[in-house]
Amino acid sequence: MAIQLNERDHLIFKLIEEHQVLLEKHISWFIASDQKPVLIRDRLRKLFYLDYLLCQRHKETLPWWTTPTKPLVYTLSPMTRSLVGADEIDLDLNNGAMQRHLLEVANLRMLLLVDERDGLISNFRWTTCTGEMGSSELVDAKVSFVRNGVVLQVGIMNHPSIQDDGVINKIKSSLAKPDIEMVWVISRDDSHQQELQKGIRAMTGSESPLNGCLAFATHQELYKSGMVRTVWQNLQAKPACIFIESIEEAKSCSFAIRPQIASA
Repeated sequence: MAIQLNERDHLIFKLIEEHQVLLEKHISWFIASDQKPVLIRDRLRKLFYLDYLLCQRHKETLPWWTTPTKPLVYTLSPMTRSLVGADEIDLDLNNGAMQRHLLEVANLRMLLLVDERDGLISNFRWTTCTGEMGSSELVDAKVSFVRNGVVLQVGIMNHPSIQDDGVINKIKSSLAKPDIEMVWVISRDDSHQQELQKGIRAMTGSESPLNGCLAFATHQELYKSGMVRTVWQNLQAKPACIFIESIEEAKSCSFAIRPQIASA
């Protein structure tokens, strides 16, 4: 049975090609034009039954997944990759660790969309930089948005390896880009975050200029409080004021961004 592919179907294909692996909830948020998630379950099932999409349950337990069943993940089928002219990929999208990394990056995009819907940020823009865990790309995503009249341009690194000797160079190279003024480092747990902070301090010194350009948080904190309301940390594991509400707040924190005032 053939169906007439519509504009939304092609947007679904484009989003999955960008992220490689997505959950239904991600797709619902990403395609919403009115900042409200939409119900697309039936359409995804039909695209799967007609071999446009591949669908499987994630093999491992994800700590942020709150329902008893493991989530369904969607990828493009070979037929659809050919249809949309998608490049061939070398990633093993059936690998649990790879899937988790890709889904976590998509989660961060969704959390920022939630903050935009709630009026905490505006003019949100997202660029996925890589689909490959531990790749040579500098960051996993680049974002820009406006908060309290200030434009923020951020590179996001999702759970970088503690053993990655090149992480410092990736951070420095990212900050040298004209569209990245700070880097957010997102870890899966407190212990990994603490090891990263300690390792970077050991390699750069306690007075490193990176202290004013790096912010750290864990996935658990972000899922609980959201991207804007989370209490971020700097390289010294102290509060990082990346969303400054007032001059008084800025004075009480040990981290301040280099703001750009948004044009009217």
